[in-house]
Amino acid sequence: MYTRYRFKTKSVSDPRPLQSLKPIGCPYWISGYEQENFEPSAAIIVCYLPQGTDLLTYWDDAYDVTSEDTDTITYTGRFPKPEWLK
Repeated sequence: MYTRYRFKTKSVSDPRPLQSLKPIGCPYWISGYEQENFEPSAAIIVCYLPQGTDLLTYWDDAYDVTSEDTDTITYTGRFPKPEWLK
């Protein structure tokens, strides 16, 4: 079981997770950027984590978080399986 998160982070210059997700086999994507006065003000992240895993362990400044529980990780054309997980 997984939790799929969508959230924002103020770390626009480097929105990667604080710890690698490779050991737990879960992907993340930088989905886009929110802008304020024509400058990026937040990165929008989509990721999967095993249920019960604290999102703040990986992105300590996550906010505006939405989540849903799921049985599987779903890859699509917009959210393909990352090369580092293959």
